Amino acid sequence: MLDAWSNRLLMIALVGITLSGCNEPVAPTQTESATAGKPLKVLFAGALNNVPMMVAAENGYWREQGLDVTVQVLDSGSQIATALVSGAADIGAGTATSSIPLSRAAGNQLTFVGPYHNNPMVVNGVARVAVIGSTKSGVKAGDAKSLVGKTIGASLGSTSESYLKSYLASRGVGMGDVKLVNLSVPDMSVALTQGNADAVVPWEPYVSQIIREQGDKAAVVSRGGPYGSSVVGVMVTDKYFAQNRDLVERYVAGAWKGVQFTRQNPAAAATIAQRYIQGLNHADATSGLQAMQAEFDPRISPCTKAAVMQEQDSLIAANAMKIATPFPYETIVQADFIQSLLTKHPELLNDLKPLPETAAQCGGLSNAIQ
Repeated sequence: MLDAWSNRLLMIALVGITLSGCNEPVAPTQTESATAGKPLKVLFAGALNNVPMMVAAENGYWREQGLDVTVQVLDSGSQIATALVSGAADIGAGTATSSIPLSRAAGNQLTFVGPYHNNPMVVNGVARVAVIGSTKSGVKAGDAKSLVGKTIGASLGSTSESYLKSYLASRGVGMGDVKLVNLSVPDMSVALTQGNADAVVPWEPYVSQIIREQGDKAAVVSRGGPYGSSVVGVMVTDKYFAQNRDLVERYVAGAWKGVQFTRQNPAAAATIAQRYIQGLNHADATSGLQAMQAEFDPRISPCTKAAVMQEQDSLIAANAMKIATPFPYETIVQADFIQSLLTKHPELLNDLKPLPETAAQCGGLSNAIQ
């Protein structure tokens, strides 16, 4: 049951009613939409890269599309693929660079139907992650060599770990040169304060939180940069997409309106996010969303394709994906669907820069397929 996963269930009947300030479910109101009496069940984690979904819910963008949506905010995204495959949920947040290819390699037919946290101008680029050390431990700002021999806390198996590996490798430091420990990202500031870690690798809003809380004791070794790829967006099963294409189109269109709002109004989006992420500091959220602004882009490009294929190669090389060759890009990403939908909504793109026409024009090409 979905209710067993989180005691922070937010039931949002996007049919003309207001979200309650508490966490009790709100009964859906009947609607004449195709989903009347059967709300779409949507899952995403309580993280800043999912703020466009929170905005879409709060501002009624899915209601405008005639949809009745029930949103569940999870502490992490690890359960989403399982829920989609089992039919316990209809739509979820996923990454075209990791969760979808990994799921397909395990026999689960998931696909990517709409980016919302993605920078199509680059292949390698992750703005929301940082390496932050404690000056008390001798870690120096901007100095990867000062991490040698230090204990570094990262969320293993996530963007936190992959970012650290990529950053250290770019500076000639191996993972064997540091002591890596598994840490939950919300616990990282306390770990630095108590000396349980000399450095940590958080993502936003915890990057901004740690810098604020640690003050002059924080040494920002790296923040953002071309250290890995991340293409986050809307994920569904192949079967669901085939049977509900129009519904998925309306859902993605509403999500993209949330992307535009988040990109253009980070402070207002941060206020909305506080209702979905427990204990979120508004200043930290605003700072994080501003740092991630270029990544709130619904478009795909040759850079996107290069990123997806590059990350599959990395997963295969690391034996995380036990297949001989990568899945075709068109299997992972519904590129034709996305491009067609983008042409229907030019108003959501009018503040964005033109896209690169080839992978060679992309930023962050250090490890990319060209």
